[in-house]
Amino acid sequence: MKITHNDSPSGYQCIWSDLADHPKCPHGPTLLFGRYVDGEYKQFYACSACRDRKLCSFYLEHGSKPTKHQKQAWELEAKKVLPRYDHQKMFILLNEILATNPIRRIYCHDCGRLSFVSEKHKHRGHDIIENLTDHQLRHPTEFLRPLENPKKEAQYLFSDQSVSDIIFMLLNLGAKHILCIGTPRIHEYLVNHHDDKVSSLLLDFDGRYHNFYGPLSFCWYNLFNHHFFHEESKDVLKDFLRQDGGRDTYIICDPPFGGRVEPISQTLKTIYDLHRKWNKIDADSVALKTMFIFPYFMEAVLREKSNPPGILGGLRDLKMFDYKVDYQNHPLFVKSPEKILATPVRIFTDIDLSLLTLQSHRGYKHCKKCNKWTFEENKHCKKCAACTSRDGRRYRHCNICARCVKPTWKHCKKCNRCTLETHKCGVVPKITGKCFRCNEFGHVEKTCTKDAGNISNSKVKSNDTTLKGKKRKHRLDVSDISNKKKARIANASETSMKSPEEFELVSTLGEVSRVADSEKVIPKKLTKNDSKMKNKHSKSKPLDKVSKRGKAIDTASLEKIETENMEDIIKVKKKKLLKLTNSTSKMTEEITTKSKVFISTKSQGMNLDLDVLKQKKIFENKKSRINRKNKTFTNGEIFQKSQSKQK
Repeated sequence: MKITHNDSPSGYQCIWSDLADHPKCPHGPTLLFGRYVDGEYKQFYACSACRDRKLCSFYLEHGSKPTKHQKQAWELEAKKVLPRYDHQKMFILLNEILATNPIRRIYCHDCGRLSFVSEKHKHRGHDIIENLTDHQLRHPTEFLRPLENPKKEAQYLFSDQSVSDIIFMLLNLGAKHILCIGTPRIHEYLVNHHDDKVSSLLLDFDGRYHNFYGPLSFCWYNLFNHHFFHEESKDVLKDFLRQDGGRDTYIICDPPFGGRVEPISQTLKTIYDLHRKWNKIDADSVALKTMFIFPYFMEAVLREKSNPPGILGGLRDLKMFDYKVDYQNHPLFVKSPEKILATPVRIFTDIDLSLLTLQSHRGYKHCKKCNKWTFEENKHCKKCAACTSRDGRRYRHCNICARCVKPTWKHCKKCNRCTLETHKCGVVPKITGKCFRCNEFGHVEKTCTKDAGNISNSKVKSNDTTLKGKKRKHRLDVSDISNKKKARIANASETSMKSPEEFELVSTLGEVSRVADSEKVIPKKLTKNDSKMKNKHSKSKPLDKVSKRGKAIDTASLEKIETENMEDIIKVKKKKLLKLTNSTSKMTEEITTKSKVFISTKSQGMNLDLDVLKQKKIFENKKSRINRKNKTFTNGEIFQKSQSKQK
């Protein structure tokens, strides 16, 4: 597939590939990205965790090897960026602190460490919490300050109601082993209230939890590349997933909403495959089940961009469950009576939706036709055979589009789709990814016109293949430009002209513009020839040396001859330019006479109305512009625009 400069897709593409072969930054294996730059597809490696080059400056083009200087710089940055945690020593310290009086306990927010009061002098000028209680040590999310960098590790915590609701659903399903990825509130609740029934393991990017959980309960982890910052944590995950032969094991994952969905999907599929491999599972009923927390308006992104074409698993197969997830500290996703619409965060899962119950919760109902729980505002559509609402409002069915849409949308006949009333017709959303059916750019799977069976295997390529296209430069001659203008004038005559006199008038105007174009281009060509002649003489042999005949050459006399020749050439060209200007002036005079005749003949049969006066004024202004500046103008286009405005 050749990509030209005009139709090349924009935006970055995250490519599924073997992360073991990728170079590493301080945050683990980097990700492979691709982007079209001037029609050429370029691939490069960048950090998986940080979306800002200032936070992690790693950058390496695909196919190139890092230099020694780059390796040294990355090693130094790794030592500066990543703090060092000795998990076993910190767990021993936690038990010692729990055994002491709360008066002797302190926590430093700047250092992110638990300590004794006796070491308070080491934290002078820092933000310190003293007199930590047992409840605070067992509930660290209540006093730890959430990380709020949206380009690295933004941290938002579930509300108490959402925590209890999610755990109620998991326990009702019979979950015995819950892998918490980026959900410290869920892990904290399970450890403190259901430690005897359920085992829980927290995988999180926040290293501060080393202070509060042991090595078998917490692993320092990067979700975007499946990287453990401590090697021994890999064995911890393996032992956790192999409990009871892998049965009754669930994943609850709350990722950063601004992160790429492609690496998250690859990570979840990797954990899913490892669970099957380590437990030798073939049946889907025993396989690992997932609860993924994400906004409902990203459903199409999960379905169409999370996986490469033809690859199942990960986020692509998850379905949305109508439960509204609230957050405690998020500026948008907080439940309050002032908000009209509910939080847009939902649960995407591969669990059978009929098994998830919300019987004891207000604001939800059970739809018998769909056989699932949903919120009360959701109305079942008979034509769609589903409860179609996503944001809590009652959707209405559009018979033309054959689907339910938001109540604020209306069907537009020009755009042939339902959209907002205040939209701009003709504006089509740009598709930056590939179609899952034909693996081509510019559309999505639901609008693809090709059949999956007729597509050859040669067209379906993996995302790691490089597609290159060259930017072509088109050089147009003066004749090509004039032909284009003639065609434009002819089209204008077919649509907006009313009489042959008007057509003749505009055609003469087009001829003047063609002459003016040529007049504008010719001097440039002449100056180029002049420079060529000048360079030709300047590249001759030194003039003060002896010629072939043995006679000495006077440099001053030869320079005089050259200047005289150049003056003669310039005089000839000036004469040609004068002829062109005379011809253009004659043509402008003819146009004025024709226009006067045309206006007089038209005014004899009828009174001059306001529209004709406007046309005359426009024409006279353009005529004066020719005489004043003698530059190129497109009278045919101006006349056509004036006609369209009058209509």
